[in-house]
Amino acid sequence: MLIVQNAAEPASLRNALVDIVTAGTIDIRVASAYVTLGGANILLSAVANAVGPAAFAAMPKTLVTSFDFGLTEPQALQHWRALANATVFVSGAQRLAQGSLMPQRAFHPKFYVFGRDPQTCSTLVGSANLTSRGFSVNTEVAWVQQSIPRANADAAFDKARFETTALTDDLLAAYTALRQAQPPPPEIEQEAQPVAAPAPVAAAALPLFRLAIANGAINPADYAAMWVHGEALQGGSSNQLELPRGGHRFFGFVFDQYDYPHNLTIGEPVLRSGTRVWSDRRLTWHGNNRMERMNLPTAAQGGFDYADTAVMFRRLTDGSFELIVTPWESDLARAWRQASAQRQTLFRLGEIASNRIVGLI
Repeated sequence: MLIVQNAAEPASLRNALVDIVTAGTIDIRVASAYVTLGGANILLSAVANAVGPAAFAAMPKTLVTSFDFGLTEPQALQHWRALANATVFVSGAQRLAQGSLMPQRAFHPKFYVFGRDPQTCSTLVGSANLTSRGFSVNTEVAWVQQSIPRANADAAFDKARFETTALTDDLLAAYTALRQAQPPPPEIEQEAQPVAAPAPVAAAALPLFRLAIANGAINPADYAAMWVHGEALQGGSSNQLELPRGGHRFFGFVFDQYDYPHNLTIGEPVLRSGTRVWSDRRLTWHGNNRMERMNLPTAAQGGFDYADTAVMFRRLTDGSFELIVTPWESDLARAWRQASAQRQTLFRLGEIASNRIVGLI
């Protein structure tokens, strides 16, 4: 399957990884020219969600990357090495010993392998480095394939490891010091930079979500994802997310009893995050504030801490929705805001004075 990502359709590669990493994944192997901590966290959190903490800790995790140009973040290397059952190999150790981060031959693969079982693997091969930008806003192309023979993946990965060296404490310390003395060239440094924060937009200047539906500007059901600023959730467990009026349409429900003065259940969409599935999360109409609300899973129910986050619902092929929760100033959340602004699908959430916004992608 061919996956194309750009700034208007951000995190398509991240989503492809989530979709191919199954609960039975038994190992991870990555060969990426450059790695940042943000990129590593995007991949590793997807795998940990899919298999659960115990299986994630037990599985072998191999990273092959480079010292080339000083683009790989030392923090990313340290983070990967600190994981249980993890190994890191690097290209460029010989040049590092010579006091240089300029490669004689570039190490440039972008190859992601996930063992499904002892005989087969799933792979993602394409243009994206394991960086925040590579898995969010960069224009990238990748081919995703499932159930390929492990022997084929093994042979390819062995070739990608050609002339690499196991990372040691001494190598990491030497790389960190030389990278400080020889920072990455400005013309390529952007690859390792975080996603830029979108220009601030006053919520009052944005169109109102429900009016955009009423005038035919949008049909939420036509979009693959809807995200909401989880600035301050309601309820005793702080898990009631206010949705805009009409937000239920994204989930495929029909509701028009907006004059009802009390609470009504509109529906219960199926939410997923890795191995966790919630089929009892109520989407309700609250007549007292004339808003819709979703009862999200609490931390005790396997959910998240929602304070000051972006909460995304991503439509899946089986009719359920992936629940993605990320800090409001994370690379993923910034990428979503940029995409919605570019698509002109950025809206004010409610009628009252508030800075809360909602977007469709």
